[in-house]
Amino acid sequence: MSFRLARQSKILKPSEYKSIFNNGNMTRGEYWQVMAIKTSTTKAKLGLAISKKVHHLAIERNRFKRIARETFRLQQAEFKNWEFVVMARHAKTANNVTIAQDLLMLLTKVATK
Repeated sequence: MSFRLARQSKILKPSEYKSIFNNGNMTRGEYWQVMAIKTSTTKAKLGLAISKKVHHLAIERNRFKRIARETFRLQQAEFKNWEFVVMARHAKTANNVTIAQDLLMLLTKVATK
């Protein structure tokens, strides 16, 4: 049994990212910026855009990616018909639980718009 985020749950194509950036709803939190678009598919999808300009060290970028993937994977059933692109923001350091709670709050906020 694998607990990985399935390939079908990831945004992989540049055209998918482009449509979300052009047509999506955006919301910002302390640690994250989330763009989302409602789709006709029944499966939620996640795309990550963690920039070197925001987090210079690879260890920090990878940490944010891990937190985003795990938070999304655990709550994925609640976000049917939505595609999200998650971006990290400049912020002070915090523990993983605080960062994950901020992302979950933003995902639910943008999905209820």
